[in-house]
Amino acid sequence: MEQTESGTGGRGRRVLRRAVPIVFYVALAGFLFLYVRSVDWGQLAGVEWNWWWVAVATVISLGFRYWGVGIWFFLLRRLGAENLRGSGVTLTHVYAKSWMGRYIPGAATWIIGKVYFASQHGVSKARLGVSGLLEGALQIAATLALALVLLLIDPRTHALDPWIIVLMIAAFVVCVICLVPRVFVALIGFALRILRRRPLEDDVKPALGTVVVGAGLYVLGAVISGTGYYFISLAVYPSLRVQDAAFVIGAASMASAISMLAVFAPGGLGVREGVQGLLLALVMPGPVALIVVVVTRIWSLAVDALFLLTTAVPTWFGRGKRAAVTTSPTNADATKA
Repeated sequence: MEQTESGTGGRGRRVLRRAVPIVFYVALAGFLFLYVRSVDWGQLAGVEWNWWWVAVATVISLGFRYWGVGIWFFLLRRLGAENLRGSGVTLTHVYAKSWMGRYIPGAATWIIGKVYFASQHGVSKARLGVSGLLEGALQIAATLALALVLLLIDPRTHALDPWIIVLMIAAFVVCVICLVPRVFVALIGFALRILRRRPLEDDVKPALGTVVVGAGLYVLGAVISGTGYYFISLAVYPSLRVQDAAFVIGAASMASAISMLAVFAPGGLGVREGVQGLLLALVMPGPVALIVVVVTRIWSLAVDALFLLTTAVPTWFGRGKRAAVTTSPTNADATKA
């Protein structure tokens, strides 16, 4: 009887293991279709591109995504994760796949994707879960902090409604409070009790040093990401001045942070564009700002797809090498023996 139940449970897990990736990719394909369909392609008619700036922006933005992989590895190591050595190629691709999960409604999809796919390669689920939540909170807080500094020192933002500034500052304060290690652990513990899961072990809890260093890394990441947005804006609007770079980086950072808080919107769809358009209209004509918003949406999706592809290619070569080793004459003789 016990063997039967064990066998049934094993089959159930195997079915689930096969079903989860299928559901993930089907949902991703569906929401990507809706995402692309929502683009107002008519606004791009007659737009003149500077393809050199597009190339520069793409390289910078791709670098930002790999920077995110590095931060993820840093957090996992600081949380005591093992089995990371020799798994860089595989886990980088896992990160890229999970990154695409942002286009599926629900902020948890990105985190759940990393937990599920990376745990298949021997990484602790508890550490993956904590690192994912810590990543999200750190990224929002650090990006908001950078955006507030860059925008509030610019007198042009004084034209905005004061309530918008108040909401920005309030969101930043809430994120910082949530990142205090005791508060962060307490919030996770509360969630685990609701889900009826075991409490966190002491060696999985983040230290203050991990939070501070992680926040600094994400601030630098926001600068890298925002620089990419500056160059893609420059590709569409050549009159954009070098002096406006800090403002555009701040606008891109603010739009990114607010879109991450909008858990109901796939990929921050609509929210990111609204914030970005509102702020960019202060440094360029309104109609041009709307075109830049549409362009950045399409370009960002293209860079995400390129990121997924560049992380997938090394795994294809890895599979080829493993297959060659498996089918080599030496291994075949050893199997026969």
